[in-house]
Amino acid sequence: MDNSNHTLVDAHLSEYFISEIISLLCTSATHSLKTSIESRNQHQITPNPKIINEPNQMDIDEAYRIRMDKIGYRVGYVLAERLVKDKSRIPKISQSSSPDPLEVIKFICKDLWSAMYNKQADNLRTNHRGVFVLQDYGFRPFLRLSSTIGYENELDQFCQKMLIFPLAVIRGALMNLGIQSVVSAEIAVPQCTFQIRTAIGPAPVTPSTAAKS
Repeated sequence: MDNSNHTLVDAHLSEYFISEIISLLCTSATHSLKTSIESRNQHQITPNPKIINEPNQMDIDEAYRIRMDKIGYRVGYVLAERLVKDKSRIPKISQSSSPDPLEVIKFICKDLWSAMYNKQADNLRTNHRGVFVLQDYGFRPFLRLSSTIGYENELDQFCQKMLIFPLAVIRGALMNLGIQSVVSAEIAVPQCTFQIRTAIGPAPVTPSTAAKS
């Protein structure tokens, strides 16, 4: 079969990529905080300066979260823009220029999920008041993870770090389509459940603008 007109990508490439990004951003966050601490220590002029030797883990985790969130948001924003070009217009709410949130979430479950994980989300539920629950019973980034007795906390911490990316991707994609959202997740490896609370946004926010907020 001639695949000359098709771009072929390893289905596991994104998983390896995210693992490397997690390591890189953790290192970057730690280095940035250490540099800031060293600079602050050197420029203290008080009689009894308080010397800080190392950044604490909470600060490192927050610096990592901010970095990964910005990357995920931008990826989601741009990916939604590209995917929508290949679809018919997403239906809007009657007598309104706003998109229908249910149709947009279906787009996330089908098109966005397929683009990212080579499969659709397994289940979608809603209370019809702006809250949606997206379930993936075999969340691809979790499929290669296994818990060793005594290391459950380490696995949970790694999953939490990994989830910052897809949570931000969902937010970025929704904002591109005119919907503000708060996205959270529950982990039960290999399952993952995403809760999406939506509100119609006044206008799409560009990734550069969102990064400043």
